[in-house]
Amino acid sequence: MNKFLVLIVLFISPSFIGQSIVNTEKLFTSNDDGLGISSELAGSSISGNASVLLLGYSLNFSYKKNKNYFKLLSGGQYINKDRQNVSNSLFTQFRYNYFINDKSRFFSFVQVQSNAILLIKRRFLGGAGYRYNLFNFKKDSSTRFVLDLSAGLIQEEELLNRDNLPQLEKYYTNYSRSIFSLVGIVEIKDKFTIVNTIYFQQHIKNSDDYRLLNESNLMVSINQWLSLSVDLEYRFDSDPPSILKNRDFNTNIGLIFNL
Repeated sequence: MNKFLVLIVLFISPSFIGQSIVNTEKLFTSNDDGLGISSELAGSSISGNASVLLLGYSLNFSYKKNKNYFKLLSGGQYINKDRQNVSNSLFTQFRYNYFINDKSRFFSFVQVQSNAILLIKRRFLGGAGYRYNLFNFKKDSSTRFVLDLSAGLIQEEELLNRDNLPQLEKYYTNYSRSIFSLVGIVEIKDKFTIVNTIYFQQHIKNSDDYRLLNESNLMVSINQWLSLSVDLEYRFDSDPPSILKNRDFNTNIGLIFNL
């Protein structure tokens, strides 16, 4: 089973520690009408002194009709060492966009998330905002460059697993945060797509509590339904649980299936 997974899902780095931001910008980069289905699979298997299986996966749907655009996104990560579950993380997000015109749209979303490594038993997010297209350039139908800026507000409810936390440390929070993002997309000859996303979340009442994500995605089209994906992620949380680090860097390689 492990050898089969290595052949099918290529490689994903063993650095799975991430902050609260789930980036979905690389999925469904076009805004065409109709139904879209996308799935991503990545992982690795290690044997010898230790037997480790790492697997990341997602299944995503989108539907656009006229000015209304719906997305249902779900995924997770699984780590098994010596036949013992080390970590399991899951998320589901529903996102709605309403296009005011070619440049502007309103968005809203709800998200449910858990992550054993981050001690998150449950995190619920609900938010809304405004997104504006700063730049959209096409050259000879072979190169396209898009740059979008968005701003909004979210409400975040979080419940932590307190088993390993100091006795008096907070394990339940319910905060309002501002959100800002800058998303750049470069498409080259329908073969290469580069998506760079910067997210910034700021606690409304505490300027010392903020989160930052910079993620770069390279997708290489193999055929109409299959692409190779390479991701580089940097995440920073200024106020993580006391037993966790405040930053991490992840590298992932996997396959994206589009139907």
